[in-house]
Amino acid sequence: MTEQNYFNVNYENLPSLGRYYKNGSSIKFRILNIRDLKFLAAINKDNSREMVNEILRRCLLLDKVKFEELLEIDRLSLVFYLRTNTFQLSNGYRTEFNCPYCHNKVIRDIKLPEIATRNIDDCFISEERIHGKVISAIYKKIVDNAYKTGERDLDTILNFTNCEKELKIVDPEDLLVLPADEYAKLLSVAERARCGVLGYVDITCPSCGRTLRVGIDLADETLFNKVSIVQMIKNRVQVNKYCGCDISDDMPYNEVEIMIAYVNELIEKEAEMMQKKSRR
Repeated sequence: MTEQNYFNVNYENLPSLGRYYKNGSSIKFRILNIRDLKFLAAINKDNSREMVNEILRRCLLLDKVKFEELLEIDRLSLVFYLRTNTFQLSNGYRTEFNCPYCHNKVIRDIKLPEIATRNIDDCFISEERIHGKVISAIYKKIVDNAYKTGERDLDTILNFTNCEKELKIVDPEDLLVLPADEYAKLLSVAERARCGVLGYVDITCPSCGRTLRVGIDLADETLFNKVSIVQMIKNRVQVNKYCGCDISDDMPYNEVEIMIAYVNELIEKEAEMMQKKSRR
C-alpha cells in the first residue's frame, strides 16, 4: 500500500480565515488516488453532494475540528485544494461564449486561482428587522446543507442569513411572496456577508478588448475532472506496457498523470517511427 502524504492547509487561504475553528485546530489534505477517482466515476446530479463530501472526508486529516463543523464557505476552497494538486496538468475550467459587444466567439481556459473569491475580512455583518424578527448574517456548516436552488439571490439569502429559522421558511419560494422592501432587506444582509468562491471570472475579449464577467458552473457534479473508468483501464494497460509498472489503487493521481503524459510521448514517437519505416 502506498504511503499517503498530507499537506497543511493555511487558514489564511480559506474564506473563513480559520476564525470559526478552535485554536490549535488544523486541516491537512492528501492527493486523490486511483481508488478515489474510481469512486468519483459514479458521480451524478442526484448524488453529487454526498460523493464530494465523501471525497473530502477521505482526503482531509482534521485535528480539533470535525468534518461536519467545517463551514460551507470553506468547503469549495478545500475541493479546489484537492483539484489543483491532484490534476496538475488540467485542473481548470474551459468556457466558451459569444461576446455581447463584438459577437465574436471567445474560448478561454480558466485557472482556479482566477475565479473570484472573498474572505470574511472583505465582508460586513449587518442586521435588519423584519416582522419583528432580527435577521442577521450567518455562515452555515457542512452539516446544515447549503441551498442550491439555481436562483442566485435565493441561494444567497438562504445560505447567508438566519431567515430560514426566524421567518419559518419551509420552501425557498416562500421568500418570493415577501413585500419587495423586505426581500431587498434580506438580500442586502446576505450580500454584505457573502464570501467564499463567488463563481465568476472577469475575462477580456481578445477581439474588442471589453471586460466581461463570466459565470462558472460550480455545481457539485462538476467540481472534479470528469472520470472515465474505460480510460483509466486503458491508461493502466498502456503504462504497464511501456513502463513495465502497474498502477495501484493507492497511487496518487498526480504521479499517474505524469506517467500517462510520458507514455503518450512514447506512443507518439513510436507512431512517427512506424510512419518513417512505411515510407521506405
